[in-house]
Amino acid sequence: MERDKSFNRREAIKNSSYICGVVEGFYGRPWTLEQRKHLYKRQSHLGLYTYLYAPKDDIKHRSLWRDLYNNEEMTYLRSLVESAKDNNVNFVYAISPGLDILYSSDKEMDTLKEKLDQVKSVGCTSFAVLFDDITVEMQEADQEKFKSFAHAHVYIANTLFKYLETKVFMFCPTEYCETRAVPTLESSEYLNTIGELLEKDIHIMWTGPHVISRKLTVEHLARVGAVMRRKPLIWDNLHANDYDAKKIFMGPLTERSVQIKEYTSGFLSNPSGKYEANFVPVHTLSDWNAADRDLLPNEATPTEDKRCLFNIECDKETVYVPEISMTNAAVTWIEEFLQTTTASSPPILTADVVGYIVEHRPDVWLLDLPEKHGVIHPEPVAPPEVPSENIIQTAVAPEEPAPSELNSLAADYSQPMETEEESVEDESMVVVEEEVAAPTAFSGLVTSEEELKSQRLALLTSMCEIFYLPFENGPRVQNLFRDFTWLMQNASVMKKSFKEIETLDPLQSEWLVKYDGVNEFLTNAIDAFYFVTQAPNKSLLAEIVPYAFNAHGCCVVLIAVARWMMRGFALDNPDNNLLDDFGSTDESWISQSGFKAETLRVLSVVDNIEKILDSKILLPLCMFCFDIRPFTMADKDYISSMVTVMLTDNQELLRHRAENFADRNIIPFLCSGAEHNFLCEKVDETGHKPVCYATAHSDGQVLSNFLITYTEQLKEKYKQLIEDSQVGSTKLTDEYIEFLRKSQTPIDPDDWFPKIPAEIFENYPAWVETYFGMDSTDSHPMKKVLNVIAITLGMNGSPGYFITVDINDVERQKYFMILGLTDLGLSTCQRFRILGQKLTSISRQSSTSSDNL
Repeated sequence: MERDKSFNRREAIKNSSYICGVVEGFYGRPWTLEQRKHLYKRQSHLGLYTYLYAPKDDIKHRSLWRDLYNNEEMTYLRSLVESAKDNNVNFVYAISPGLDILYSSDKEMDTLKEKLDQVKSVGCTSFAVLFDDITVEMQEADQEKFKSFAHAHVYIANTLFKYLETKVFMFCPTEYCETRAVPTLESSEYLNTIGELLEKDIHIMWTGPHVISRKLTVEHLARVGAVMRRKPLIWDNLHANDYDAKKIFMGPLTERSVQIKEYTSGFLSNPSGKYEANFVPVHTLSDWNAADRDLLPNEATPTEDKRCLFNIECDKETVYVPEISMTNAAVTWIEEFLQTTTASSPPILTADVVGYIVEHRPDVWLLDLPEKHGVIHPEPVAPPEVPSENIIQTAVAPEEPAPSELNSLAADYSQPMETEEESVEDESMVVVEEEVAAPTAFSGLVTSEEELKSQRLALLTSMCEIFYLPFENGPRVQNLFRDFTWLMQNASVMKKSFKEIETLDPLQSEWLVKYDGVNEFLTNAIDAFYFVTQAPNKSLLAEIVPYAFNAHGCCVVLIAVARWMMRGFALDNPDNNLLDDFGSTDESWISQSGFKAETLRVLSVVDNIEKILDSKILLPLCMFCFDIRPFTMADKDYISSMVTVMLTDNQELLRHRAENFADRNIIPFLCSGAEHNFLCEKVDETGHKPVCYATAHSDGQVLSNFLITYTEQLKEKYKQLIEDSQVGSTKLTDEYIEFLRKSQTPIDPDDWFPKIPAEIFENYPAWVETYFGMDSTDSHPMKKVLNVIAITLGMNGSPGYFITVDINDVERQKYFMILGLTDLGLSTCQRFRILGQKLTSISRQSSTSSDNL
């Protein structure tokens, strides 16, 4: 639809009476001054001209609402109001007196007026009074003056509205969603009283059917408007994360038809407390606000060449399509990643560690959430007998809990967004300097600037779909888990060998097609972690990395398992052993959705997968990108290169050390039939580099028997070394001999392998060998490799596995115990400690076996 050439959408939105913007209304640490100022610039560019100041944990907004601001605080508040005004953003100051106000007291009313007069004195012209998340019991004096709780609220709101003579006045009721309406929406005495008696020009806030509403429909909002006697003002919690700080949501605004603008007076998004995570949600809100209509049911999704989806600058008819809006936002967001900033604090790990305490909020927030609401609770760091602080010398401390009362209008209040230089604006607001450092593309993947942009867009949209919405993962993530489940259910088809693609049977062909899709998405997601960690924008990195870190850990496990199945090592996992839920449709979403939750679900063939994969231990935040894949005998020399870093230039000794290592750690497992062999590699622009590995034989007794003959062969091979302390032409010095004795591979092969008591094999039949450095670089990757080992063993029905550690290697023993392994005692030879882990797995059977039912 063409418009008159004089039509200007930006001006039309600016002059519109429809309220649209951002509310800072979450529980937990508020945004900083610089983040707010940065937000106003972003809002101005995007045509979102309202900002509501209502941080729940800001001390003088809520808990100490009676206290006036001091001179310093007033200076900061003035700078915020003026910054908003400079960007054409209406600054709305909200006050929440409902925790302890005496409604019938004239003194309390005078205090409210004095407080808001003070805020008005710095140029604020719009206000809100909030009565959300408070108790509904009235004090005795209030009961004598007011007929009901609603009448008390009407009195406060109407009095302040008339007194302040405001540009905009907002009111948040105690019953602010349908689930909190007593007894129902239409019959709520509270809401009907509010609707009838509240001044008609006061906007009443509403979150929808629930506190966090999956959908906002025309039908629902029409019912709300009838009760309120006016169009409601939406306070949308779709992207909020204060009820579970381990999650963030970076998907588009969805399930909110453009048509609901006709049934509401405005729309305010209450997004994540992690400011940098809100880029896509805020940008898609802008597209929604600028759109004329939704995509029609039978209408094809618009493509770029049709040019029927545009942003605020378009003067033609616009259509809102959430997925396209998210992609367009991601294109802009890429440039923000490339801006150079410095963060005032390092990234903080928010999961896979213990001691993390959820940010403060009252229990009333959880009233209509299911019992298992996914809130993070402190857990013990490790078994009492193993002090975790001794495991690794360099560790990232858990996040300090935010104080319950903060004053973000103070000079000493800071967050990672604050920089030494002026805050960075959106790409669309500034010109990107050509010389700005940027993450390098992976070699061989791109050949042009256009391909580089396309690659980065694929990475960033993958990350957005992983951190999508509270109720569901992104569409491609849903496909990922659906296909991954199918691969597991039909895994044994890959046991059938084939020489050429033409010899594939139809089921094998279908398996490989689905595998390619799974591999492509997971590879993009892993590369996205590299892109994020290498970003020059350290302010953004500080808030995003902890979440990307956790997703990266899930991705490397999933892709390793998929690659292992592709090699034909897995048995089928029957349909009835796998839950078929790819995004919950009810309100139990809070504990069932999310990328990590879906990862646990799809790997639930191992009954204790959550304990294995989600153990709360204190490990460093691994800031490099790594990948995990199966390895074969062809990788022997490549893996052995990890041990050639020695204090010697003697190439003969280095070759011996690598060969010696392979003979001890790799060859006996692979030659005796080990099928659970995984290598972790560091991935960057230079390629791949081995970090650590683990190999597992599902039948340790078979390996033990194999070692008897194998050891005799090794003694013959290393006869010269044992008898003459000589490698080829090189006579070993006493220092080097001592080094070998202290290494993981002593000189005499008789000392290489532990003698395992027979009873160990009964409950822990699988034998696992690992190699990794006891430092901050290897600790987390090794944990993930061991996760993969445990999962693949469990998938094939193994009830447990054991690891052996030299009895003198105390730190390594502590490490495995903290990972959840149990001390099983010493080897028969008394030189190794045996540590094991139970794998409670569901019985498996191969569809290719003759006894398959």
